[in-house]
Amino acid sequence: MADKKGSPHPNTIQSGTKEKIKVAIISIIASAALTGIKLAMGLSTNSLGIISEAFHSGLDVMAAAMTFHAVRIAVRPPDTKYTYGYAKYESVASLIEIILLFAVAIWVSYEGIDRIFFKKVEPEINIFAFAIMFASIAVDFSRSRVLYRTARKYGSQALEADALHFRTDMITSSIVIVGLLAVFFMKIPNADAFAALVIAGVIIYTSLGLGRRTLDVLLDKAPKGITSHVIEAVSGLDGVKKVYGVRARKVGQETFVDMHIEVPRTFTHGKAHSMATEVEERVKRTIPESSVLVHVDAIKSKDETILDRVRLIASETDGVKNVHSIYLSAISPSLTDPGNKKELHLYLDVQMDGDLELKTAHSIIDDFEKRIKSEIPEIVNITSHLEAEANENVVVGSERPEIDKQYMERIRNVALSVNGVADCKNIGIIAIAGETHVTLTIAVSTGSDRPKITIDDAHHIATDVQNAIIKQIGAARVVVHSEPS
Repeated sequence: MADKKGSPHPNTIQSGTKEKIKVAIISIIASAALTGIKLAMGLSTNSLGIISEAFHSGLDVMAAAMTFHAVRIAVRPPDTKYTYGYAKYESVASLIEIILLFAVAIWVSYEGIDRIFFKKVEPEINIFAFAIMFASIAVDFSRSRVLYRTARKYGSQALEADALHFRTDMITSSIVIVGLLAVFFMKIPNADAFAALVIAGVIIYTSLGLGRRTLDVLLDKAPKGITSHVIEAVSGLDGVKKVYGVRARKVGQETFVDMHIEVPRTFTHGKAHSMATEVEERVKRTIPESSVLVHVDAIKSKDETILDRVRLIASETDGVKNVHSIYLSAISPSLTDPGNKKELHLYLDVQMDGDLELKTAHSIIDDFEKRIKSEIPEIVNITSHLEAEANENVVVGSERPEIDKQYMERIRNVALSVNGVADCKNIGIIAIAGETHVTLTIAVSTGSDRPKITIDDAHHIATDVQNAIIKQIGAARVVVHSEPS
């Protein structure tokens, strides 16, 4: 079970913690019991193989205790000190266990070589030694299965290291039995020492694999193939031009992914944020139990228009609140220079704070125009109309519901007289500073000469309506909303 963000549900985490702690405690008890029995039998029989197994099991007790402690720490939630959480405590515990295994292997190797070449030791083997070793294999087999199953279920490296100890014990115990059989039946005293050397080799070999995986986690090695999985998850997402800088690290069960995406700089902040959120969700669906951080880079796109670039420059200019009514005209190339590239004249309205001093506003507009000419070389002339931005907190007009129906009908009839207007509704009258402003909605229709209505068509029809009402009704301003019929 997971929450909406893909993280494990708190109840799942709690039950998993209890299960890991339970198997860790049982491992401690099992290892302690085996250590005591093996050590007693090894000392009584003078068998290096059994003594090495006793030390090996004793090391398992220490390892299981560290596992128990690491599992309890690893489940702590992230805090200001450990922002990625405490899951790597398990990897540290696993590494310490592996180092201890190597220490035991070195001691066993030294003692085995000493007995083979420098001193004569004859083990006194009896039937109880065989019984203890077979019982040890049975216990090791049971505990190894439980630990491996729990380690895979919860992604615990500490429990996996503990399971490796028990599995190694099964192998080494079998080798000890072979050595004991050679001593007991074939009367070869050094067979026990040779068995101990084989045990040391097995311990080293089996520890190397887990040691490599543990170091991979501690050194933040990226999980195999994760970069291609992330890119594949995001590919085809409209608006994302490129994915790069993918970094990933595994901390316990959770995978942390950092990445960069490139989006057009014409996107608004809200749209860019939505794009980043969509990328996060796609990666989380591809990589379960992941935490994803997306950095958005706004880049210049080949799809940008000149007007897009003008609006971007305006948005980045302090003091400019908004630009509108933007259009371009082409300047004819010089007759004396036919190869001259096309030059453009930019016209636009610029809204600024109405309280600004004219000199200050003119300086801002001057810098604004210079930047446009610098970044858009095609534009050589600019005509900007400066206007004050409306203050949303100041009431500048009032509705006039007392206007008689005859006046409203006149407005409606004037609008319907314009070619292309199928209907007129929602007429409103506003009084502003002694002037009359009119608002209305028109339904634009198609005709034999106009099978479909474009934005330009609707704009021209709305302009005709505005001019007709201003001329025939005497309104100071007319705002027309167009919709299809």
